[in-house]
Amino acid sequence: MKPRRVASGEIVIGRPLSSSVYDEDGQLLLRRGYTITADDIPKSVGAIVFDHEPHEATDAAERDEEYSNAEAMLDQQDSPFEQIALLQFRLAAIFKNIRTEKDFKSKAMVMAALVEEICKNDEDLALGTIMLEHEASYSIRHHMHSAIVCNIIAKKLGWSLRDRTSLTLAALTMNIGMLELQDVLHRQHEPPSDVQKAEVMSHPIVGEEMLAGLGITDELWRTTVLQHHEMLDGSGYPNNLRGTDITPAARILSLSDIYCARVSGRNYRPPLPPNIAMKEIFLNSKVDPDLGMLFIKHLGIFPPGTFVRLKNNEIAIVTQRGNKVNYPIVHTVIRSGGSVSLVPPRRDTSASEYAITALIPASKVGIEVNRYQLWGYGVFKRSKSLKRQEERRYVNVPAKLLDMRTITTMDAVITNINEGGCMLKMSPEAGGYLTVGMSLYVTFKILAFIVENVTAVVKNIQPKYDTLLIGMQFTEISDTNRENIRTFLKTPESPA
Repeated sequence: MKPRRVASGEIVIGRPLSSSVYDEDGQLLLRRGYTITADDIPKSVGAIVFDHEPHEATDAAERDEEYSNAEAMLDQQDSPFEQIALLQFRLAAIFKNIRTEKDFKSKAMVMAALVEEICKNDEDLALGTIMLEHEASYSIRHHMHSAIVCNIIAKKLGWSLRDRTSLTLAALTMNIGMLELQDVLHRQHEPPSDVQKAEVMSHPIVGEEMLAGLGITDELWRTTVLQHHEMLDGSGYPNNLRGTDITPAARILSLSDIYCARVSGRNYRPPLPPNIAMKEIFLNSKVDPDLGMLFIKHLGIFPPGTFVRLKNNEIAIVTQRGNKVNYPIVHTVIRSGGSVSLVPPRRDTSASEYAITALIPASKVGIEVNRYQLWGYGVFKRSKSLKRQEERRYVNVPAKLLDMRTITTMDAVITNINEGGCMLKMSPEAGGYLTVGMSLYVTFKILAFIVENVTAVVKNIQPKYDTLLIGMQFTEISDTNRENIRTFLKTPESPA
């Protein structure tokens, strides 16, 4: 999905916009669905829109019912795919004028918020871009990919939003001291020259100095950029720091940088399969072994976007991490007889007949996959009923809500739940207090587990008969709480 200029006659007075319109820096001008007036025509001249990725034609007989609603394409203006394209566009714009940018901090903060939203919406899809997204320049996509990994790992560690944001900002700007060289090195067929090596060795210092010159006072952000090539044994650069002298944020960024670089490769260095890249990271004495294990646990040895061969001789692509690192969820793209799957069936590799037997380089597969179809967006958006059937568990669980701003507590009942959020049933009186966007702490008990103080935001409020249905999205949740919810969802029958 690439940005393009608004075409002549595309913006029509009195007609709602089918796509949001942005300026040269990626700032939103007009949102999708807005009805154009005469005053809007001047600002739309030369503006930018993002087209949706084209989808494959399928025979009606083979198309599953859940993929049949073509109108859903227009409902995905804020899909993760568009957010990823917008993030790349914003990165390119800010990197182009990096030394003279007047509003650097606020623009960088918007990009960090985009990374947070992308990962919150669909972590598996976000990780899939590392293996599948190759359109943008290397310097753009490598920063984006590293930021995605950093955000996910920091969230698993229970970091606050503030610290996650500083780490994400560091990942998005870690190589601003050698942007042009980064793309040159990616394209060239020979190893770096001595002059290039010297520039590489100095880029953390140059980058940190540039951030200071751009008015950045966030110490965690700047220190992480400065230290992201330091190693535990003192063999890193630029200051040969050892052990605990290296900040945890820099250690996370270092591993994210190494992992994303190795699975992407360069012209003089072919990409490594993800499982081999993970193995090398884990066995590397220069990196934190506990952190290496955390990467394996939460990214998987077969991360989303990886092509694999199954025991039944099908070729599939990983679309979702499983409950165990070696048992992901995949979708078959080439059947055992060699035909392409127009509607890729879902396979659980923990089942013996769909066990993974080999990892296959994307270059050997020979087909271009449809990401919208594989992850269920756009025209292939899964119906709400099917999503709930696959992902949600209907329950009747008492819950306690806490608003920390006013120290107000409220009672509710959870009617359905998944890893990402829950639906609450509350009395009509709550409608006078709750508002969309409000952040609350939610505590409840499932099975023998007490899930305590999960931060959640109100996404929607819907009156129904004599109650209110409140849609909540979890925004801050510990690993323990998440695992307890997963355990509950996997339990065939619950006493709750």
